[in-house]
Amino acid sequence: MKNKICYILPSKEIGGTEKMTVTLAKGIPKFGFEPLVLTMQQRGSFHKILDMDGIKNYYLDIKRKPVQAVVRTLFILFKEKPCIMHSFLFAGNIFAKFLRIFYWVPVVCSQRSTDDWKKAIHWKIEKLTDFLCSVIISNSKAAKRVLIEKAGIKPGKIRIIPNGIDLLQIREKLKLAKPVIHKEIIIGSVGNLRKAKGYDVLIDAAKIICKKRKDIKFEILGKGPLENHIKQKVDNLKLGQFVKLCGFVEDVYNYIMNFDIVVIPSLWEGFPVVALEAMACGKPIVATNAGDLPEIVEDGKTGIIVTVGDPEALAAAILMLISNPEIRKKMGNNALKRVEMFSYDSMVEWYCRIYNFLLLH
Repeated sequence: MKNKICYILPSKEIGGTEKMTVTLAKGIPKFGFEPLVLTMQQRGSFHKILDMDGIKNYYLDIKRKPVQAVVRTLFILFKEKPCIMHSFLFAGNIFAKFLRIFYWVPVVCSQRSTDDWKKAIHWKIEKLTDFLCSVIISNSKAAKRVLIEKAGIKPGKIRIIPNGIDLLQIREKLKLAKPVIHKEIIIGSVGNLRKAKGYDVLIDAAKIICKKRKDIKFEILGKGPLENHIKQKVDNLKLGQFVKLCGFVEDVYNYIMNFDIVVIPSLWEGFPVVALEAMACGKPIVATNAGDLPEIVEDGKTGIIVTVGDPEALAAAILMLISNPEIRKKMGNNALKRVEMFSYDSMVEWYCRIYNFLLLH
C-alpha cells in the first residue's frame, strides 16, 4: 500500500493553489505516494476537478458545523491513515496544526503568498503554532522572506520549491482548444475574485484604456467573494460593453489562447501559476511587481512589470502592447522558451524528497 499524503485546504473553488494541489496529487503516485484531499468548505468547482481526475476527496462544513467537522475529520484521518498532512493557506495551515494534536504525523505547511492582508495577530498565531509544523514549503523567495521577518520563523525550517506546470498536458489541451477570430484586442486575466488579485486596479486601468481605444475587450476568468463588487464597479464605470466577467471556466486554455495579452494585477503574490500558464500559451504578460512575479516575467522580454496598485502604470503598459503587435509576438515567443525552466516533474520530485525525508526522521 502506498503512503498517503492528506492535502488540507480551506477552499472549494478552483484557483492557483487548488490547481497546484491537483498537479501535485496527480504526480506523487509515481514516487510511491497516494493523494487524499480534504477541504474545510462544502463542495465546489475544486471537487469536480478532483473527481474527474480520480483523486479521493472529502469536504467539510466547518463554518456552520465546527464541532461536527472536527469529529468527521478525525474519523477520516484514522480511517485513511495518511502518513503526512500537507496544508495550504492560512486557515488550512492552522487547521492541520490543530489536527496534529490528535493525529500525530508530520505536518507540511505551505506559504503561497506574501499575505499582505495579515495583521500582527495572524503572524503571532503563525509563530505560536510553529512547533506543530514539521517544515514549511514556500513557493517563492518573497513568501519565505515575510515568514522570517513577520512571523519570526527560522530560515532553516523553510524550503523553497517554485511552482511547476505540466507542459506536455497543456500542449495537448492547446491542440484541442478552439481558436476564435476576433477583431478586438482581447485582454485576459485569470484568478479568484478576491482582494489579493487586484481586480479593482484592473477595472480602473480598463476605464483609462477604454477612453482611448474602443477596439478593446477585457475578459476576467474566475469566481470569488468580490464577484458582485466587481460587477457593480463595471456597471458604475459604464464598462459593460468592454469588460466581461466569465466566471469559472473548465476550458481555461480555450480562453487564454485567444487572449492577446494576459494581465496579472495582483496586490500581493507568491509564485502565481497563471503566469506559467500564460507563458506556456505564448502570451505576453503585464504583471505587477508583487511576490516573485518579477522573477517569472522578464521585464521587457516576456512582458512588462509595473508597480503594485497603480492603474495608470498598468494602463500605460497595456496600451503600449496594444499598439505594438510585433513586440507582443516577440514577447510571446520568448515566454514559450522561458517557461521550459518551470518543470512540473522537478517540482513534484522535490516535494516527494521532503515527504521521504520526514518519514525517515
